[in-house]
Amino acid sequence: MAAAAALRFAMLLLFWLAIAGTAALPVGLIAAALGTAASLQLMPPARLRPRPAALALLVLRFPWQALRAGLAVARIALDPRAAPRPGTIEWTPRLPPGTARDAFLAYASLLPGTLPAGGLAGGAVLIHALEAEGAVAEAMTAEEARFARAFGLDG
Repeated sequence: MAAAAALRFAMLLLFWLAIAGTAALPVGLIAAALGTAASLQLMPPARLRPRPAALALLVLRFPWQALRAGLAVARIALDPRAAPRPGTIEWTPRLPPGTARDAFLAYASLLPGTLPAGGLAGGAVLIHALEAEGAVAEAMTAEEARFARAFGLDG
C-alpha cells in the first residue's frame, strides 16, 4: 500500500510540476498529497503480480498484432472483392467486472478490427467487429488470457 501511495504521489507531483513548474511547489506538494489520499479512498490499489516475461511478450506482440490487424482492415476496406461483414457479437470475459476488465477492454480497443462497444446484462460485452463472421470471440478470449497472465490476474 505504501508503494502504491508513493507512486501516486510522485505521479501527481510530476503532473503538477509539468503544468505549474516549481514556482508554486508548496501548493503542488499539498495538492499531490490530497490527491493521493482521495485516490486511495476512491480506487484502492489492485493486487497485481506482474510477470515480467509474460508482460514483455504482451508488449512486444502488440505492435506486430496491430500491424497485422491494420493490414487486414486495409485489405477489407480497399479491395473491392473483399466485402466486409461487420456486425456485433456478444462475448463473455473471464476477468471479473472492475478495473482489470476495463483495462483489458481499453487495451483491446487499440487493436484494429474489433471494438468493445458496451456491457450487457449478465456480464457479457458487446464487440463490434469488422469481420463478425470470424472467430472474434475466440480471439478475444485468447488475448484476454495473455493480458491476465502478464499482470498475474489468472491465478
